[in-house]
Amino acid sequence: MFENFRINVGVSYSRFHFRKMRDPVVRFTEAVNRADKALVIFPESITDSESLLSVMKYLVRRFASGNLLVVGRDDLVGGLRIHEKISTVTFSPRDINTWYVPSGDLLRKLKRSTFDVAFDLNVNFALPSAFLCKASNAPLRVGFAKTHGDQFYNFQIQTRARSNSSFAYRTFLNCLEMF
Repeated sequence: MFENFRINVGVSYSRFHFRKMRDPVVRFTEAVNRADKALVIFPESITDSESLLSVMKYLVRRFASGNLLVVGRDDLVGGLRIHEKISTVTFSPRDINTWYVPSGDLLRKLKRSTFDVAFDLNVNFALPSAFLCKASNAPLRVGFAKTHGDQFYNFQIQTRARSNSSFAYRTFLNCLEMF
């Protein structure tokens, strides 16, 4: 019960924090193709590492110029070595406050760069990741359809089986390959 209260306070704070931020009109068919710099927010828990690895390999190929930044928890991203050109920003649980909002230091690290597209790879709602995605100021923010998703993403991928991350990541890849 207290967990839901903390999330609701965090979501309310996020709504207040981003109240003046307006999304530009984006043509999705062109936005992914023209994107040069991408932000990937690593999932907070990994249930299917093989499917996640295939998504990461696709994104590394797609952004082969090396303009890919991966953000995630240090215990999960630390072992990720798909490609030497991937830049990473890691954080620990102490970088997330009581209301699941990222710290100012973590936000400053993220805002050192600009992004054309941001991908949140969390299948289920994770407020710190959603907040980072929105804070990236990327014109195109892609995530899975989930509770509170409309507030953080402007392109949501709907999957039938959210509990099956393998299916969700396959749907994610199929959707991105359409563009």
